[in-house]
Amino acid sequence: MTGSGSGVGGRGWMAGKGWMAGEGWMAGMRRPGVRGALLTAVVGASLLSGCGGSETARDLPDGSYSGRSEVQSDGSYGVVKFTVKSNTVTAASFVIYDKDGTPHDKNYGSNSSDKSFYQRAQNAVAAEQKYVAQFKETGSQGQVEKIAGASLSYKLFNEAVDAAISEAGK
Repeated sequence: MTGSGSGVGGRGWMAGKGWMAGEGWMAGMRRPGVRGALLTAVVGASLLSGCGGSETARDLPDGSYSGRSEVQSDGSYGVVKFTVKSNTVTAASFVIYDKDGTPHDKNYGSNSSDKSFYQRAQNAVAAEQKYVAQFKETGSQGQVEKIAGASLSYKLFNEAVDAAISEAGK
């Protein structure tokens, strides 16, 4: 296969300087340069910095704040209340309510004949209290870690804190 341009020993796709020097099947394509990589990094960082908002609870002026999450399709919603003093969250609470106003607390699910539902409900309530503890410790909703089995609670908690911060900025 010499002379046909298709063998390893001839002028095939790997012969000579190859595509890196602008020859062969990729001759019309450009390699990304340093400028392209930097532009990609800057744009990516800009987009990521907008995720989740940049203000945290500890950035708020001293005072008491409250916020409510979006209402879910089943009618449930979360309410957070917290106090900031000297860039520290000094007190915080979070409760999820059912459509009828029933709070998710130590009694939540106790009226159910399904014992596994009661256990799942109480696990979620415990996770919600862990979210509050992490929030008080860090002063930032962005540093609260999601707990397996309580992702809806996590979503409602973050929505409620974001709503409180947003309302404070008005």
